Amino acid sequence: MKKALLILIVVLIGVYFFPVKQFTFDEKYPADDAMSESLRLFREEPIKTLNFKNQNWTYFVAGQSDTTILFLHGMGGSYDIWWQQLNHFRKNYKVLSLSYPSVKSLNELSEGILAILEKEKIQKVVVVGSSLGGYLAQYLAVHHPEKMIKVSLGNTFAPNTENKAKNETLVKVMQWLPEWLVIKTIRAKYNKEVIPAANNHPVTDAFLNELLGTEVTREIFTNRYYCVVDTFTAIIDSKIPLQIIETSNDPLVSKNLREALKANYPQAKVINLGNIGHFGYLNEPEKYNMVLEEFVK
Repeated sequence: MKKALLILIVVLIGVYFFPVKQFTFDEKYPADDAMSESLRLFREEPIKTLNFKNQNWTYFVAGQSDTTILFLHGMGGSYDIWWQQLNHFRKNYKVLSLSYPSVKSLNELSEGILAILEKEKIQKVVVVGSSLGGYLAQYLAVHHPEKMIKVSLGNTFAPNTENKAKNETLVKVMQWLPEWLVIKTIRAKYNKEVIPAANNHPVTDAFLNELLGTEVTREIFTNRYYCVVDTFTAIIDSKIPLQIIETSNDPLVSKNLREALKANYPQAKVINLGNIGHFGYLNEPEKYNMVLEEFVK
C-alpha cells in the first residue's frame, strides 16, 4: 500500500512538473527570408537592464532625436514584439521598448518605466501602447501628464468590470495548475482565435507561440492579468493628443470594450484597421507604421 502511494505521488509530481513545450521563432517560421533575417539581426543588438525595487527591467533604446517614442506591449508580449516598428521609427526618432518584469499593478509598471526614462535622461515621450500596453499608457497619461507628448492606444480598453468578470475565476485556478497545462491552454486559445483573426499570418503565429513558455510564463501571465484589471479614473488632460487604433475583428477586446474606450475619450482620433486581429503591428506592420507615422508627425 505504501509503495503504491509512493508511486502515485511520484507520478503526480512528474505530471505537475512536466516540462513546458517551447518553440523558437525559426521552428514555427521556417522560411529564411528578409522577415526572419530582420528579427534575427534585431535580437543581436544589445539591450539594457535596470534593477529597480528588486526587479530587473530589460529594455531596448536606439536612435538619435529629441523626440522619443515609447512602445508598451500587451500581456503576451516582450520588448522585441515591436521590432518592425522600432526598426522603422529609429531612423527619425529615438525609440524605447521594454519587457515587463513580474509585477502585479499599473503603479509598479509605471514606476519602473519612469526609472528607465530617468536613467536614459528622457524628459517626455510619445507613448504607443497595445492591449495591456494601451491600458498602461492611459495610466501613465493620467498620473504623469507632464511626461506625455502624445498617446496612441491600440487594441485596448478603458477601466472596466468586464475583463475581471470574464476571467477572475479562471486566473485563480490557473495559479494552481501545472505550468505546462496553463501554457498549453493559452496557446490553444491563440491558435484557435487570435492567429486566425490575424489571417493566419505566419509571423504572428511564430512570434506568439515562441513567447509562450519562454518570456510568458504562468507567473508572468497571471501577474499581467492583475495589471489588466487594476483600476483607476481614466481622465486624460485634453491637451494631450490621443489616437485610438482598433480592428473590427479583435478576438481579445470585445466590441463593448472598444465602444466604451471611444466613449471615454471622445477627443481621440479613431483609426480602424479592418479585419487584421489583435496584433496588427505584427501582421500588418506597414499599415500600422503609416498610421503611427501620421500621428507622431
